[in-house]
Amino acid sequence: MIPETAVLARVYRGSAVEAVHYGSAAVVDAAGELVWYAGDPYVKSMTRSAIKPFQTLALLRTGAADHYGFEPRQLAIMCGSHNGSDAHREAVKGNLERAGFTAADLQCGAHWPIGMEQARVFPAHGEERDPLRHNCSGKHSGFLALAKFLGDPPERYLDPAAKGQALVRRALAEVCEYPEAQMPAGIDGCSAPNYPLPLYNLALGFKKLAATEAAEEGLRGALRRVRDAMLAHPEMVSGEGRIDLDLARSFPGRMVCKIGAEGIEGIGLVDPPLGIAIKIADGSWRAMGAICVAIFRQLGLIDDITRFPLLGPHENPAVRNARGIVTGRIAAEVVLKRA
Repeated sequence: MIPETAVLARVYRGSAVEAVHYGSAAVVDAAGELVWYAGDPYVKSMTRSAIKPFQTLALLRTGAADHYGFEPRQLAIMCGSHNGSDAHREAVKGNLERAGFTAADLQCGAHWPIGMEQARVFPAHGEERDPLRHNCSGKHSGFLALAKFLGDPPERYLDPAAKGQALVRRALAEVCEYPEAQMPAGIDGCSAPNYPLPLYNLALGFKKLAATEAAEEGLRGALRRVRDAMLAHPEMVSGEGRIDLDLARSFPGRMVCKIGAEGIEGIGLVDPPLGIAIKIADGSWRAMGAICVAIFRQLGLIDDITRFPLLGPHENPAVRNARGIVTGRIAAEVVLKRA
C-alpha cells in the first residue's frame, strides 16, 4: 500500500520524528460521489470490524430480528466491538437466550476484554476466558439467531457457504455497491468471514447508513433500524475510553462510526450527509483519533475544538512512557484533496 498512500500522521519523540503513519481516506457526499480524498481512495483493504453494522442487515431483512424480539440496544451491540464490561456481557447473554443459545455456542473465542486491557486491569476472575466478553460476541449472537431462523445448523453459523452468511455477504455487497465476486472471503480475528472493499465503497456504505433515505428501497428500512440503534446506544457499539464512543457523543444523533482492527474506520454523518472511510497502512490505530479530528476540521465539522471536549484529547495526544512522563506526541498531517 505504501506507494499509493499519503502521510496521515507523524509521531514525535521530543522534536524528532520517530514514526510516520501512511494511509488513505475517502469522503463521499449525499449523492454518493467522491468529493475529498487522501492517498488512494480506491485502495482495497480487508474491512474487519468496520462492517459490523452491515453484517446485521440480513438479520433484519429476513425478519429474524423481529421473530426473536431484538430491541435497539440489542441490535447496537451486534454492530459493536464492545469493551467486555458487565453490561456488555449481560446484553450478549440476553441476545443468546432470546434465540435459545448459551455462551457455549459462541465460536468467537475469548481474549483479555478491551476495557480491562485499556485500564490495565488484570483479568483475575477468568474474564479473558469468557467468550461473552469477546468484543465480537454481540455480532456472533446475531449470526446464531440468523442461522437458527434460516434453518442452518448452529455449528455452521460461520460457514461462508451457509445460508445466513451468504445473505450477510450479499447485503454487504449491495449496500457498498461492490461485486460479490470481487470480495474473496477471509477469516476475521473472531473466526467470522470478512471481506475486502475499496475505501470509496466502504465510505459509500456508511453514507447510506447515516442518510438512509438515499439508500435503495430494499435496504432503507433495515439501515434505518441499524442507524437508530447505533445512535441511541453508542455505549453498546464501543465503550468508555474508546474513540468511537467519543465521536458518537461529540455528534449526538448525527454520527455512526465503527473502527476495525488493522487501522480502518468507517464514519457516517446524518447532517450533512457524508460517508468517510480511513485506512492506516501499517495497521496501527494509535493515530486514528487525531486523523479523524483533522479530517473533521477540513470538512468544516469542527471549528472550535473547545466545543468538543471529548475530542480535544484526541487532537494532539501525548505519548507517555511507563512512568507517565510525556516523551512526545502524535500529530495528524493528513491533507484532503478535492476529487
